[in-house]
Amino acid sequence: MPSSIDLAARLSAVVGLQQDMLAVASDAQKVLDLVVTRVAELTGGDGAAIALVDGEDLAIGAIDGVVPYMKDERAPIAGSLAADALRSGDIIRRDDLHIDSAGTSRPIRIASAMTVPLLRDGYFVGVIETFAATANAFDDLAAYTLQLLGGMTSGALMVARAFREKDDSEARYRMLFERNIAGVFRTTRDGQILDCNAAFAGALGYASREDLLNRESWDLYGHRADREAFLQMLDRAQAMTNYRIQLKRKDGTPMRAVVNVSVIAGESGCQLLGTLVEETAD
Repeated sequence: MPSSIDLAARLSAVVGLQQDMLAVASDAQKVLDLVVTRVAELTGGDGAAIALVDGEDLAIGAIDGVVPYMKDERAPIAGSLAADALRSGDIIRRDDLHIDSAGTSRPIRIASAMTVPLLRDGYFVGVIETFAATANAFDDLAAYTLQLLGGMTSGALMVARAFREKDDSEARYRMLFERNIAGVFRTTRDGQILDCNAAFAGALGYASREDLLNRESWDLYGHRADREAFLQMLDRAQAMTNYRIQLKRKDGTPMRAVVNVSVIAGESGCQLLGTLVEETAD
């Protein structure tokens, strides 16, 4: 049974790792690399690995110290040390190992191991493993510590995925925004132009989107009443399709356009997101 001093020291070290994980939580690989360098120290092992489930295989995502894997190796789940942990959803401790090689050319000695599964959205998606060269190397405190690390790492990987999905979503939005042949705009209801693409600025006679972003939506109308009428209709409908409107180019000449626009929720109130295509005369 670990003493209260040992337990406090171990928990303090785990909390320290958790703080370090927060600093890299937006990058899943950085989370793996950080955690794997601390697992052996915190559990009293000689090495550690983190592997992620990929179909019927484990993809070794990070290693440190004495481990039976090579970096970026793939290994079948069936028959692996991780299989029981993934099947049971619980930590597995082994003290009967006789592993003496990693890959095809690296001699090692592993006599003990512990494996804890990583959980995401109710599924086990990987494992953290710690290894030792001596038999019976891991005590109950080491097992408890590895369970804590498993939970922390699972949470950090979920945060990293949320960051990645947000970045992917924003990248797709930006690609569609910038490459759309139609003019794309996003404004506040009171007239601030938050964003637009080059096609929108060009259609209205502006040299660049930056030039247009210095203006307000009201500057794009021949009469203030025209925008007020547009907003009144949008307030009622919340979205308008193929709405014909007359706007004003930078040089003051009129331009007929077809607008598709919706009201969306923004950080500081409602915003207008839409597209504009110049209406050509038949």
